[in-house]
Amino acid sequence: MGYILSAVILIIMTLCIAIFFHISLFSPFVISALAWLLSFFPALFFYEDFYPLTGNVFFLWLMWFTVTSIVFFFFYFYGKKNTWQETEARKLSLDYSVAILILIAWLGYKMWVIGNTGPGHFFFNLRLSMIPAEGVSSIGLLGRFYPLVFALFLFEHVYEREENRRLRFLLWCWMLLYAIAVMSKLSLLTPLVSWATIKGVKGRVKIKKFIILVPVVFVLMMAIHFIRAAAGTSSIRDVLAIYTYSPLVGLGYINVDNSLPVGAYVFRFLYAVGYRLGITQVHPTNIVTSFFIEVPKPTNVFTVIYPFYFDFGLLGVLSGALFYGLFFSFLYLFSIKGRRMALTLYSGYSIALFLQFFGEIFIMYFSLNLQIFIWVVLIYLISRRVYYVC
Repeated sequence: MGYILSAVILIIMTLCIAIFFHISLFSPFVISALAWLLSFFPALFFYEDFYPLTGNVFFLWLMWFTVTSIVFFFFYFYGKKNTWQETEARKLSLDYSVAILILIAWLGYKMWVIGNTGPGHFFFNLRLSMIPAEGVSSIGLLGRFYPLVFALFLFEHVYEREENRRLRFLLWCWMLLYAIAVMSKLSLLTPLVSWATIKGVKGRVKIKKFIILVPVVFVLMMAIHFIRAAAGTSSIRDVLAIYTYSPLVGLGYINVDNSLPVGAYVFRFLYAVGYRLGITQVHPTNIVTSFFIEVPKPTNVFTVIYPFYFDFGLLGVLSGALFYGLFFSFLYLFSIKGRRMALTLYSGYSIALFLQFFGEIFIMYFSLNLQIFIWVVLIYLISRRVYYVC
């Protein structure tokens, strides 16, 4: 309890600093603090449901949080003035509305087929298709379109205007339908966080709308969790406890697998490429069907700290914190200076910053994030400037 209370006090002090210096709600400094508050504040009520938070994990968290916060705060002073101006618009020459409609129809068809051919009920079958499970087909090639559609989603919202309202609506439809197709709370949360980040950096978010959005998103995420369940579902309290606090507790009760190669998690992408090219015979770690531990509730996610610590120890945590601090600080700095591509990437990757308390999203899913980066760059290269508003 002492560790939890100390962390809550430190995070609240950090947020007070943000208020005092008028640091944006959508800066890495504030997003990071709020993310960890989502873990430690519920822990005040749930801590008795779990094994004790170990001193080692608290020290690791303290190192991570302190280093990232200092880096975020330093960059705030370097470029604290938001000079964003709506003076530029870009568009793709090709109207791809029909292509998105075809993808929506295709995705809807695949959902219908998968949902009605598995061993369980409709939504449970959809979830099984992403594990993958024996006897259940997957969405297949459609999944390959996700990075492209998400990159288009980000691009059109960075350059939001009346002219592209139809495209934005269709992209929203595909993103939300995809979240249902894979029954993934992460896939639901990602476009919402990205959209809010774009609005926030551009100074166009309405606090009232934001306050309404939060409980709506919470209800939708709980709905996805319960309708995809097979049997023996937990209560909402249990679900909140597992998703907010158990990753932090679980981090302290993992046994290190000494049979894994050096940097098995941090360098997973390189191992995967090497294995595919035949350079190495080492299989990349499987992040979809990873192990569970019981604390005593089962969990298989262990915060953003996990891969860095179990690959390289304290030095790995320090290096990972510096990487996160510098990477997101630079993206945010360029975003508030009016660099549209930086804002596109910052908003797209902001989910990794927001879910630090849950798991590592950026490096462990580097293949997906690299594809998003490539598509964003290509979209900007082939798009054209259409007008300036002075």
